Amino acid sequence: MDPIKYTAIAHRDHDYCNPISAAKIERVLDLLPLDSASRVLDLGCGRAELCLRIIERFGSTALAIDRSSPMLDAARERAEWTGALGRLHLDNVDIADFVADPETFHLTVMFGSGGIDGGMAGSCRRLKGWTREGGYVLVGERYWRRRPASKYLAALGGAPDYRTHAGNVAAGIDSGLIPMHAATASDDEWDEYEWKYLRSIERYAREEAGDTDVPEMLAQVRRRRDAYLRWGRRTLGYGLYLFYRPGVRIG
Repeated sequence: MDPIKYTAIAHRDHDYCNPISAAKIERVLDLLPLDSASRVLDLGCGRAELCLRIIERFGSTALAIDRSSPMLDAARERAEWTGALGRLHLDNVDIADFVADPETFHLTVMFGSGGIDGGMAGSCRRLKGWTREGGYVLVGERYWRRRPASKYLAALGGAPDYRTHAGNVAAGIDSGLIPMHAATASDDEWDEYEWKYLRSIERYAREEAGDTDVPEMLAQVRRRRDAYLRWGRRTLGYGLYLFYRPGVRIG
């Protein structure tokens, strides 16, 4: 089974590929001093929902990176429909292979640390290097709400490199960033995210019953459902973290 195909189908009804509500993301955008001269980088952009909202609100230009062709195709279609394509550059690149000049962007974004070594700390260090002094870093990352059960870790396929919520904030501080805002997903937001994810796969299985990937897709999403209900809902959190990159002080 192609994991990129599976993920694109599972998220086809989500605005964002994480459990943070659109309202909480809009609150973060309220805090950003972006304008039409600002440049934005979004790593793992999905359908580029965040970039499209930034372009609509501020008129900024955005570079959106993802390795999922289906996601990027959907982003391109929406950008054409909204008239944002002229300010949005979409690039099909693995995050691990992406390079940019230092201190290029006024805002760098990554929702989830997949593709960058070192988890939250690695993401903050990498994004900081691409962010201008006086710019902002926005990271979305999972965290442990409580110690995970060994059976839950087995269901996840191992022990992910997650911290606590406070540990995620500390990772930014240790990277030389200043925390400005944080928000976490509620139980209701997690439920909405997970059940929408499940429904998308279940519906696809009915619509495309002849797809040879369907049995494996159903088995995987149902294992995920059971693990979420048994352990994940009370164990795993998701936070959104906004940091400021300070400039060099003189004197």
